[in-house]
Amino acid sequence: MKLFVSIILLGLLGCKSKSELTYTTINHNFEKNDIQDSLAFELCQIYGFDQGIRDFNLKFNKREVMPAIDSLNFAKVANFVKSYGFPTEELVGEKNLDRECVLMAVPAVLLHNPHRLVNEEQYFNLFFNEVKKNNIEPSFFASILDKYYWVNSKNKKTRRVFYGSEFGKPCLQTKEATNKARIEIGLKPLQDNGFVDCEGEDLNMPKERR
Repeated sequence: MKLFVSIILLGLLGCKSKSELTYTTINHNFEKNDIQDSLAFELCQIYGFDQGIRDFNLKFNKREVMPAIDSLNFAKVANFVKSYGFPTEELVGEKNLDRECVLMAVPAVLLHNPHRLVNEEQYFNLFFNEVKKNNIEPSFFASILDKYYWVNSKNKKTRRVFYGSEFGKPCLQTKEATNKARIEIGLKPLQDNGFVDCEGEDLNMPKERR
């Protein structure tokens, strides 16, 4: 009889533990989903702000207002990455990462603030660390940096770049510095046919990556 009672108690205790474990697991999953949704919503707000001011139908002094808003968005993105990490599937959830506003928030803001990465070492390092973690492709990182040189190129008809990216080929005159900079961010050096001859042009390219 004692053996029978012991078996019953063990069974009841076992069921209770399993129930508590199931509840804990479900509760944890709900909390995790809430956090992922909250972070995804924050990214969507940033993306909406970034894209909204670029609506051609809006009439305002874009030269004055847009840089200020871009700077604000950059601060938000930098703080987001510092606080939570780069937006990955693990961080924001698979379903959220499929949303354009979540996936494109950081890339869009970085492309609109390339000067912050080129001129401020802390932000270059912050996002270069994400390249090292495979969260940002080296080729896209080069595009962000090249956007700076493309925008600030002295030759406005034939804009020049430094790294070599979707913005164009770098100048043969910066081959050594360019390849050194490419290797630094995880890209292969370019052969001569990966450059263009800019002889005689006034170039504002660095002798090495600043």
